[in-house]
Amino acid sequence: ARPDFAARYQEVNTLDSLKDRGYCHAWYARRFFAPVRVMSEMKPHYGLGLDCYVQWSSPIRRFSDLQVHAAVKRFLRREEINRLMRNGEAIPDGISDMDLGCAVPKSVHESKDDNGNITKYLIEENTGRKHPSLDINYKRGIGFIKAAKMVQRKSNEYWLFEYIRRRVEESDDDVEFQATVLGCVDPQRFQYAIYVYELGLEHRYLSEKGYLQTGSKLSLKVASVSPIQGLLTFALSSKYIGRSNSNTAAAA
Repeated sequence: ARPDFAARYQEVNTLDSLKDRGYCHAWYARRFFAPVRVMSEMKPHYGLGLDCYVQWSSPIRRFSDLQVHAAVKRFLRREEINRLMRNGEAIPDGISDMDLGCAVPKSVHESKDDNGNITKYLIEENTGRKHPSLDINYKRGIGFIKAAKMVQRKSNEYWLFEYIRRRVEESDDDVEFQATVLGCVDPQRFQYAIYVYELGLEHRYLSEKGYLQTGSKLSLKVASVSPIQGLLTFALSSKYIGRSNSNTAAAA
C-alpha cells in the first residue's frame, strides 16, 4: 500500500499546533516515535538527538542491560588479549570463546625468543571462524523486555486500581480527580485519552458531554473500579471545569 502522505502532513500540522500544550503535545508526539531497536552497530538516537547511544543500566537489571555489559566486557577482554600478544606474553588459562565472543588464541611456548617473549599464537581451525552461538542476540533481549513490560504494566495497573478501590471504600463522598483531555481516540463514541494528575495515569474516558476540546480540564469522580478485572471508569463530578487553553482537537 502507498503511504498516505496527506494524512501524515496533517498529523505534523496537528503536532505543531500543540507545541505549547504540555501533556497534549507529549501524548500526540508518541505516534512519531520509531520502535526500539538494539544492535551492535552504532546508530543515532533520534529522540535524544545523539549520533550514537547505548542504554547501559537501569534501577532494575534487565536482560538487555546484561547483554550490553557482556558486549563491553568482550571488547575490553579482546583489547587485553591483543596487548598480551603484542608484548609476547602468555594468554592466561581459563578464558573461553564465550568470554571473547571469538576463538581464544593459544600461546605456543616453544616459540619464545631469546628475551622470553612468545612469538607465535595459534587459533584452532575449527574455531577460527566466528561461531553463530557466540553472537549476542539483541532481538532476544528485546523479546524479553516486551514480555516483562506487559507483566510490569499489569502489576502497576492492578495496584493503582486497588489503591483507588480502597479510597472509594473508605470515603463517604465521591472520590474525585483532576484531569486533562489529551486528545480524541474515537470520535464516534466520544472517547478521549485523559491524563489524571494525582495518579500519573493516562486513561480512556467516554465523554458524557459529547465533544471535548484538547487541553480541557476535567473534574472526574470514580464511577466504578475493579482491580481484578482491570476496569476503571470515571464520570463528571459536580465540579466539572471544562476549561481549555487550546482550540485544537487532536485525534488519535
